[in-house]
Amino acid sequence: SNPGAIRSAAQIMGDILSVNGVGVGWSVDFGLTDWNIAAGQWAHNGTAISALSAVASAAGGYLQPHPTLKTLRVLPRYPVLPWDWAGAVPDLELPSAPVVRESIEWVEKPRYNRVYVAGQGQGVLCRVTRAGTAGDILAPQVVDPLIATAAAGRQRGGTILADTGRQALISLSLPILAETGIITPGKLIRYGDGSETRVGLTRSVNVSVNRAGSRQTIGIETHA
Repeated sequence: SNPGAIRSAAQIMGDILSVNGVGVGWSVDFGLTDWNIAAGQWAHNGTAISALSAVASAAGGYLQPHPTLKTLRVLPRYPVLPWDWAGAVPDLELPSAPVVRESIEWVEKPRYNRVYVAGQGQGVLCRVTRAGTAGDILAPQVVDPLIATAAAGRQRGGTILADTGRQALISLSLPILAETGIITPGKLIRYGDGSETRVGLTRSVNVSVNRAGSRQTIGIETHA
């Protein structure tokens, strides 16, 4: 980017997808809270996609290509934090009849409730604490040169504190329904699992097509 200018993270992504100021044909749909990065604070050696991924992951995001357009979505790993899932409106509510649970894997992660996220040089130091907790279980500190403002640090810290505690990784199989289409990663899902109602985020999708029709298998991260 321009060596004398402050650029936002979204603008830097646009710069990465340009050569001498001319776009390469791809655009960015920036779904994070944007933040400014000072001139000279960050440099990257590698491919364009690795540079884009570095910017997204600095604030706890990831890249997802649009299914039909030449657009890269920049999405938060946790658009809603797990402790708020119960009261959130899901992106999709799955009908129970055609859904088959194929597997469930329980994972126990540390129950961190505070993390320090730091930049380098002109960066900031952010203390991020899960609201309503004592903040007494510290996650390992994270240092990233792109943590230039509190907005970046808050998003990265929230992602770290969200991926904690007891989780169930569930695999569901269902047809590609008209009301759902192919369920891409990052969707907040609510569905019935026996006598329980579960809420979680989709993390993967696999589509299979045969003579009997088409089905999709989605992986969902849920929290106990």
